Amino acid sequence: MQTYDTQATTLTTSSPGNEVLLRNLDESDAKAVTAVHMEAFPDSALTKLGAEAVRRYYEWQFVGPHDMVPLGAYIGGEMQGFCFGGIFRGALSGFLNKNRSYLALSVLKKPWLLTNPIFRDHLLAGVRNLKPAAAKTPPAETPSAPEPRPFGILSIAVNPTCQGSGVGKLLMRESEAIARQRGFQKMRLTVSADNQQAISFYERGGWKKVLREDEVTWQGRMEKALEG
Repeated sequence: MQTYDTQATTLTTSSPGNEVLLRNLDESDAKAVTAVHMEAFPDSALTKLGAEAVRRYYEWQFVGPHDMVPLGAYIGGEMQGFCFGGIFRGALSGFLNKNRSYLALSVLKKPWLLTNPIFRDHLLAGVRNLKPAAAKTPPAETPSAPEPRPFGILSIAVNPTCQGSGVGKLLMRESEAIARQRGFQKMRLTVSADNQQAISFYERGGWKKVLREDEVTWQGRMEKALEG
C-alpha cells in the first residue's frame, strides 16, 4: 500500500470540549476500524459475516496495491470514525480473491445469509468482479485520452454515538483537502440508494448524483468536482 502523508491534526467538534484528532491509519488500526464499521453499518452484508470478515476486508485495503489516505478520527483516545479515500485497485475483488476459502466457510456457517436480498446482491456483485473482462475488439479509431481517475471514497463511517458531532464532516473535509493537494479534479463514491441520511449528508457537502447512460434508475453513484 502507498499512502499519502497527512500530519496529525486537532480540530474541535460542535460539541464543546470535544477535540477530534485526525491522523493517518495503518494496518495496526484494523481492529479499531472494524469496531467502528460494525457499529456504523450493523445491517451491511460484510458486518453480517462477522468481525473477522470485516477485519480482513480492511486489512486488504491496508496491504493491497492501493494509493490511499486512511484517516482515523479520535476523541479521548478512542477511534470514533474513519475514512478510506484515494485510488483503489481491486478493493472488493482483491479481498474476495485473497479470502475466498474463509468467506465460503463463513457463508456455510450462516446459510440464512443467502436468503437476505441485500447480502445476496453484494455477494453476486463481488463474484462478478472476480471474472476476467471479456476481450473487446479494438476500436477502428484511436480512442481519446482516458479521463483522469477520480479520488475515490471507499468507506466513511462514524460511531453512532458521535453522529451529528461533526466528525464525518471533518473526515470528509480533510480527505477533500488532500485530494486537492494531490491535484485530483474530481471525487467519487457510491452510497446505498435508499440511505437518505447519508445521501443528504453528501449533498450538503456539494456532492451530486450521477446516472450513467446504461442505468434506468440511480444506483448510488455520486461525484464532486474539485475546483482549483
